[in-house]
Amino acid sequence: MAVKIENMPSPSVLMNSMRSIGYTFKTALADIVDNSISACAKNVYIEIPINDDNLNVTILDDGKGMSRDDLFNAMKYGSDREYSSSDLGRFGLGLKSASLSQCRVLTVISKNDAEISAFQWDLDSVINDPEKKWQCLELEYEEIVSVPCFEKLSKMPMGTLVVWQNFDIAYKKNSGKVREYLSDEMAEAEKHLRLVFHRFLANKFKPFKIYVNNDLLEPFDPFLEDHPKTDSKKISEITVEGETIKVQPFILPHMTDLTDEDINKLGGIEALRNDQGFYIYRNDRLIIYGKWFRLSSSGVSPELLKYGRIKVDIPNSLDEIWDIDIKKQNATIPRQILNYLKKAVRDVCYRSKEKTTKRTRLTLERDDNKIWNKSLVSNQKERFFINKEAAFIKRFLDEFDDSDKRKILNFIDIISTTLPFDDIYNAICNKNNATGIEDEQFEAIVLEGVSQFKMLKSIIQKSDEEVFALLTQSEPFNDERIADRIKEIITNENP
Repeated sequence: MAVKIENMPSPSVLMNSMRSIGYTFKTALADIVDNSISACAKNVYIEIPINDDNLNVTILDDGKGMSRDDLFNAMKYGSDREYSSSDLGRFGLGLKSASLSQCRVLTVISKNDAEISAFQWDLDSVINDPEKKWQCLELEYEEIVSVPCFEKLSKMPMGTLVVWQNFDIAYKKNSGKVREYLSDEMAEAEKHLRLVFHRFLANKFKPFKIYVNNDLLEPFDPFLEDHPKTDSKKISEITVEGETIKVQPFILPHMTDLTDEDINKLGGIEALRNDQGFYIYRNDRLIIYGKWFRLSSSGVSPELLKYGRIKVDIPNSLDEIWDIDIKKQNATIPRQILNYLKKAVRDVCYRSKEKTTKRTRLTLERDDNKIWNKSLVSNQKERFFINKEAAFIKRFLDEFDDSDKRKILNFIDIISTTLPFDDIYNAICNKNNATGIEDEQFEAIVLEGVSQFKMLKSIIQKSDEEVFALLTQSEPFNDERIADRIKEIITNENP
């Protein structure tokens, strides 16, 4: 008969191994916030160092807190508590693995019913322990009061404080400049938190707020659900193993229909282009986003699919069939719903391409108010060309005799045929394009606009308002900022 023999893992080896499972600073922070939400916190306060004197990261919440026994269990690798249907955790590893992936010393202090408890994992203490045991440190009150941010916790009726110290990885990655490293990482983490927890941050009925160095984080809305031109399909429900999965496709408004505020709500222009695909939520927490799971049309440029997004809501009871990992960063689409999601993807991809190409088709017709137009060449590819019939161009050419006109027109044709379309496209895709008008260009265009106004005024006997309206129908004078400046100069010259 087989004999049971305890075979405990080496604490130092296992803990060091768990540091390398793939957490980043932003995903580690998100795991800590998960615990705050599960503790029914209304506020989470994250603080990162602003100078080199105190290189600590603290995460403080006003949740229900933990008793000594509960905190001790929470600090155990593979804590054995029961998870409810609303919990965001699963494996009992997130607090420890996430924290110690970023630092060597993790301290957790919790206050519950006026009881204050504190435990600490110190990797060096574990490594140097001659007994090679899982020795978690319990702090005395005299030690607790010296922990960063404890004073704030002490003034709260209840809550939990997580403290990260000794950032060895940051030290190695950034040549000892830990504060600068943490500052850069926090900038990315803020975006991540605003997106991952956007449902919680936007919930008016159950307020939840995250502060970073006292600055309130506003939620990103990856679907712009309140925008009048967002195209959303009705929610479909799929039953798997007695549980419900909800699926809802979205097509975002076209770029030209978005204001700067809209783009900010999405998370910036980069998010609009890159974060297309599935958005998978587990108990309202966004776990995976910006992936098509290889279900999108092969050979289709991502630029054509950028408006397509599919929202999927799953309960934590289906974690296993989705293969959700510890970090809540990876998943696999279950076979039970694969065909349904393929159909949803095909529909979304078609509609996104249609929205993009429809706008393109609309601009293929000649528009004499535009300096640049498009046409189709023999191979059905689009060609951009300077519109020689544009009002601005024609007015410019009228100042020259026929011989000079021909030279200028030939020169315009050369410019049109040598447009570096690929370079422009690459610049846009790489987010390096500058679409604004430089100050010198702006002033030159304004002065030309004033000159054109005066010329039109001398030719056609109409009021200043009518001439101005005619002028600002055409590029580049239809730009609001340019038009306003032209009008200001004209008004000052003719009070």
